[in-house]
Amino acid sequence: MKETTKKSFHVGGSIEKAMVGDVELQPIAVLQEAFKITAKNFTKFLPAVICLFIAQIALLLLSLKIQLGNPSVFFDAFLTGQGFTADILKAGFMANFWSDVLIAPLYVGVSLMALNHSVGLPTKPSQIVKGFSFTLVSIITMLLISSIQGIGSSIFPLVGLFLTMALSMAILLVCEKRVTPIKAIQYSFMATVRKVMPMTAIYLVVMILFFVSIVTAGIGLIWTLPFFFNVKAIIYRNMFGITLQVTAATPKADGNKPESKSDNNVSEPINNDTFNA
Repeated sequence: MKETTKKSFHVGGSIEKAMVGDVELQPIAVLQEAFKITAKNFTKFLPAVICLFIAQIALLLLSLKIQLGNPSVFFDAFLTGQGFTADILKAGFMANFWSDVLIAPLYVGVSLMALNHSVGLPTKPSQIVKGFSFTLVSIITMLLISSIQGIGSSIFPLVGLFLTMALSMAILLVCEKRVTPIKAIQYSFMATVRKVMPMTAIYLVVMILFFVSIVTAGIGLIWTLPFFFNVKAIIYRNMFGITLQVTAATPKADGNKPESKSDNNVSEPINNDTFNA
């Protein structure tokens, strides 16, 4: 007979520490760790990231088709620079906006997988569907984030880029800490402001990697996309911390037999890949 017990332990920072900047965030250390865990989990993580990428492209093309009748109208205008009207520009903006919003549950699933990596836990591609448990709240959060980013970009492009970085932790806060979308946005923004220099350095490196990946006809995205999600997970862990819930099974002594003293008595983890999310 076995009886199960649940234990919780906390890894990394906390909301309280993040709000005052009392967290460790060294750009080189974060990037090095992200490189290592990306390499370690690459084959299991890449299929989920590819699924997310394909789904977002599909939503983008669908939105362009609904608005323009043919997605090629947008891409032809973008590549040639001819016939790029205000309507086509608006269609592209709206397509990107709604693809970001509607892809939120899958985005959460991939992000939660990356959180597992950041605390040394393995993942498998099917775990991408865990994000569907947060479908409504993730869509609402992404809708708010994308709207704020859009307003910032309309004021000045660099403002939009800063808000993209500053609000990047919000959707994880909603799912892992179970806070409201508004609170998550507030926490993410304030934590970034407290650590704006190291955050900027990290995201600048990631942006350079994305640029190099695009220059290589997109081949580099095979590495850069999983790396990006793992970078975000490490930043989140260091800033806000992750609470793990470990379920363990221990042999129960038989009433008619003395309890064995063999190695089989050691607690045996049976479900060690869950946290608050």
